Amino acid sequence: MPSKLLFIFILFFTACVKSPKTNSKKSETSGEVAPGNPNTVPTISPTLPPVGNSIDPLFSQAWHLINTGQSTFSQNGGTAGQDMNWSQVVQTGAGVLVAVSDNGVEKEHEDLASNFNVGFSKNYASNSSGWYGDPVPDDSSHGTAVSGIIAASGKNGFGSRGVASQAIIAGFKYVGEAVNVSMQVDQANGNYDVFNYSYGGYSCYFDRDSSTYLTQLEYGAKNLRGGKGAIYVKAAGNEYYSYNSDCDPTLSEEDDTYYLGNANLEQVHSYPWMIVVGAVNANGVSASYSTPGSSLWISAPGGEYGVNYPAILTTDLTGCDRGYSKSTSTRNDFDKGLNSLNSNCNYTSAMNGTSAATPMISGVAALLLQANPNLSWRDIKYILAKTARKIDVTRTNLSHPGGLNLSGYTYDRGWVTNAAGYSFHNWYGFGMVNIASAISLATSYNYPLSTFKETAGASSSNLNLTIPDNSNTGAISSISTPTNLSVEAVQIKINLTHPFVGDLGIELTSPSGTTSTLMNINSGISISNINNEVLLSNAFYGESSSGLWRLKVVDGQGQDVGTLNNWSIKIWGH
Repeated sequence: MPSKLLFIFILFFTACVKSPKTNSKKSETSGEVAPGNPNTVPTISPTLPPVGNSIDPLFSQAWHLINTGQSTFSQNGGTAGQDMNWSQVVQTGAGVLVAVSDNGVEKEHEDLASNFNVGFSKNYASNSSGWYGDPVPDDSSHGTAVSGIIAASGKNGFGSRGVASQAIIAGFKYVGEAVNVSMQVDQANGNYDVFNYSYGGYSCYFDRDSSTYLTQLEYGAKNLRGGKGAIYVKAAGNEYYSYNSDCDPTLSEEDDTYYLGNANLEQVHSYPWMIVVGAVNANGVSASYSTPGSSLWISAPGGEYGVNYPAILTTDLTGCDRGYSKSTSTRNDFDKGLNSLNSNCNYTSAMNGTSAATPMISGVAALLLQANPNLSWRDIKYILAKTARKIDVTRTNLSHPGGLNLSGYTYDRGWVTNAAGYSFHNWYGFGMVNIASAISLATSYNYPLSTFKETAGASSSNLNLTIPDNSNTGAISSISTPTNLSVEAVQIKINLTHPFVGDLGIELTSPSGTTSTLMNINSGISISNINNEVLLSNAFYGESSSGLWRLKVVDGQGQDVGTLNNWSIKIWGH
């Protein structure tokens, strides 16, 4: 990183602890395969587990479900009422099949076994036909913890309870394996209702995906579940701040620097097929690690680190010799197996990250599909947006975390209410998920969304506009779109030349006058130039697409001068 950013980043971040990675960096090789046939999975009917009447001994610590200010074995409690409004819900997600594509799941776990379906599970380390098989986890309990958040059995006398305590889990052993594009496509295909992706790439550069995988996601959203569409739920990332060595392992410790993450830089987030999820802590504020961005859709509890403030309590690998909870843990007595409620280390109080927030939304999707099986993937998104709870309401426009603001320019906006009446925030999407309200709407839903359409991309000419250096004036260009849709998502594709893209901010203003920040100035990402990269914003949901859309590119630091070459805009809606 150029020296102009180094000092202030060190000044601001030396007191910070790096967020542990619960999102794994993708490992894949190239290869082209067609979108899969949704009828290739076994036609196994999930067996519904019985609902018991026993008390779940750790349920009282599930602040994400019912927040009473409990500490969940950390040093401090949260704020009572800052939860998902789950307490009055009678749905359990019964019969809804959720694929947990992760690093495997312990199918025999006492609080998961009755909800686990090995016939639908896959192990991408195996050579079996279609990769079907037991997704035996390694020593990491990530996938097991994610599964417990979704569907730990309720009222069975063990552990806590999942958001959807009768949903069926199919585990995929995928993350950490030497996967190719065929495998990547496969883990987005099949007779599953919801796909949970608590993993991701890094946002210190534009992290592209295979075009075949992107095609599969579109195919799945439009064709799976009998044409109603698969529900793809994806973690935004744990990179509110992080290290450039994430993307450049050659950096020495003394040369390593921080960057500020942006969910938009992971390409798969910049399409409407994904529900991208941010994380909130037990006080109802964006978790310290949660990656922001205009591609977020919704937020859910992810907690902090479980030391000073609560993380999420969930299932862990059985035994005190592996997983998050083990005899060598220094976090607390509970995770060390010294608490009578966890003497076998079968549970952990340490799960956090957008990896934890994502299965909250997968569980909610299961509840909604039980309440109304006819909901499409677009209906699910609409209901989540319509019923989301606005949190952290007193926070105004945001300043640069490291103080690198630009005079006369807003680094990022707080809550913005668009012309259609939807409030949006780059930290939260449409807000905190509100389960009771969402189920109420789902139950009475009358399908207001008409045919899904996509505009032909409108493009600028070759602009070659100079981006004024260290100036709030910016390079400005407008494109007119004649098609009148009710917006569901807006994507731009941009080309610009600049030796240090980390200086730049990009914002888009709709014909209705709503402005969304797609990239923040002075992010510290160490890349040069932007070549045909896509960025998405959900902030214009419900507005009219027709009229003049204005793009502005701002350079927030001196020294390097760049050029906006051209851009285009694509809109999905009805």
